Amino acid sequence: MMRKLNNPIAACILVAVVILAGIAPLSAQTSTVARIAIPDTPAGVQLAWALEQVNDGGGGLTERRIEQRFAPEFLSGLSPSQVIDVFRYYVGPAGPMEVARFEGGVTDERANALLSTGAGLWRVALSVESDDPYRIDELFFEPASAPGAPGTPARSWSSLKNRFSKLASQTSFIAAEITSDGCVPIARVNAEDPLAIASSFKIYVLGELAVQVEQDRAAWDEPLPIDSSLISLPNGEMRYQPAGEEFPLSHFADEMISHSDNTATDHLIARLGREEVEQSFASMGHAHPELNTPLLMTREWFAIKLRFSDRDIRRYQQAGEETRREIIQTMAIPNAATLAEWEPWLAFRAIDTIEWFASAADLCHAMANLHQISQGEDMGHVLNALSLEPGITFNPVDWNYVGYKGGYETGVRSDVWLLQRADGRWFAMAGIINNLYAEINHYGLSDLMIAAAELLARTD
Repeated sequence: MMRKLNNPIAACILVAVVILAGIAPLSAQTSTVARIAIPDTPAGVQLAWALEQVNDGGGGLTERRIEQRFAPEFLSGLSPSQVIDVFRYYVGPAGPMEVARFEGGVTDERANALLSTGAGLWRVALSVESDDPYRIDELFFEPASAPGAPGTPARSWSSLKNRFSKLASQTSFIAAEITSDGCVPIARVNAEDPLAIASSFKIYVLGELAVQVEQDRAAWDEPLPIDSSLISLPNGEMRYQPAGEEFPLSHFADEMISHSDNTATDHLIARLGREEVEQSFASMGHAHPELNTPLLMTREWFAIKLRFSDRDIRRYQQAGEETRREIIQTMAIPNAATLAEWEPWLAFRAIDTIEWFASAADLCHAMANLHQISQGEDMGHVLNALSLEPGITFNPVDWNYVGYKGGYETGVRSDVWLLQRADGRWFAMAGIINNLYAEINHYGLSDLMIAAAELLARTD
């Protein structure tokens, strides 16, 4: 049977989060956020109802009404009276709440949003049953912190670029406007230099999936079973799903992008075709697609990093494409089948050769490509997947849409955003830092990307 993932303790977590978080004010400029209409889908209707209860302080709620609105699975973890208490005493006092920006879009079964309140920002994640009466089977509220001001605000692109170039031994950065011509650069630092990007390569898998959906070679709702031979290591929860359990391709895409789920990623690469995904690097504007040929599945990458000897690594590094493919088939895949999650990680191993590679400009072109294909019929899921996990909660006063994908390995970090400004203009920004011998400066990169977003918000 095909089904979506549901968290069996979502209801309990809802209470735990709001009790622990309380209703302390959160600093955010939310007073000028435009009112956003909630789409009239089953999940959208339930979200509108939930916000009505928050804004009414739960005054009209009864246990009978809760039983009509919530699925039995949800109420097995939280009783109707406890749900009422959540609305009245934990979420209600933080109201009134309005949608400031959707995160993951509003589909038939899901409605996730960033909410503006008198005190600051909150998040809500809601899902409903797939069939009538579409009762709520997940509801999760939590406070959300807007990013603070950068430690050293960038007064100009020149000062930001100077600071970025000093952030690591290897850096690549771009901020650009997305137009009909693609990425139009605004600021660049080594923007054409390809570096290791870790999980940010997954936007190319999303791009190939979108192309195959557009060409009717795949469908967002196409069921795909879990294959035990494609189970990878963390991140992600799909590695825990039983073999044969089916999920729609859209769910694999959501998990791959929002939770960087490696098992979801490998299933999509297998379904779409390794060589087809390899070709997507070129079609999405990558200047040197051969750097990612042959494309490694995540489980193969883990196998090489964790199981290959130094001699094996050197052999792979020195091999041509065909020999590398043979090594993947005869050595990496068999080793991947025996990987265990408790194996020790070998840091700083072959970062510059056993990885996925792109420049900041490449990532910008990829985001421009995803933005373009998302405008087609039935292609909205591309932007939905990218916006499920925004990376940084950029101010909804400035930004109508925030799409994001990041990547991390010891010594590697990459971040790329697709942003729509309040005036409707689209932008992308990407930052990559690598260090072959020492851990990278996570906080420094985040600080500079926040500063870059602030400059983009003021760009004419």
